[in-house]
Amino acid sequence: MSGVRVDAEGVESLLADVRRRVPAEKDAVWWIGPSAQPPDLYARLLALGLGEPRDGVALLHALALTREPVAPAHVDVARVATFAQFVAARELQFDAFDTPEDRRAKNRARMREDFEESQRVAIPVGFIATLDGKPAGTAFAIPSDRGVFLIGGSTAEWARGGGVYRALVHARWEYAVAQGTPALVTHAMPDTSYPILRRLGFDEVCTVRRLEDTAPP
Repeated sequence: MSGVRVDAEGVESLLADVRRRVPAEKDAVWWIGPSAQPPDLYARLLALGLGEPRDGVALLHALALTREPVAPAHVDVARVATFAQFVAARELQFDAFDTPEDRRAKNRARMREDFEESQRVAIPVGFIATLDGKPAGTAFAIPSDRGVFLIGGSTAEWARGGGVYRALVHARWEYAVAQGTPALVTHAMPDTSYPILRRLGFDEVCTVRRLEDTAPP
């Protein structure tokens, strides 16, 4: 849940509505940026029982890039077009983010459905990077009329430090240019992707706090 803008009196009813709409097998995470309304939304949600996300990511930096980043020449990047590529990308993400086994199981159960939906609506657009023919990294892009939003960038542990992450950023820059929207925006974890993206030329826009609703359905 993001982009929340309601009256202070509407927070409790909004939370109840979200709980009705989000299936029990999905993770309900709220993203709270500086434009959220009411201004004390974070404190109100805490008081209503939400807590720190189970993935441990309570704070993210929002970043933007409007000039071409540098790309390594030795990493191959392709669009995800087959179910096998989609599965390889998801499994790589699970390992890279140390995803808990219960969350992996929930995602695997709907993987075919997620792939077919992503191919049908073309959102998100997946990319997979390979080194010597072996999946080494993955990332996704969400297009808009003002730029491309980057999500899910991750690199296999054995391939880290070899330019895979930079190659995936550059591939999505090329995608944004082809769309006629040469701009990239994303969020970054403070101790992982943030320093890499800053070195690639991304500018900081703001910070975003996250809360997860773990109340029983």
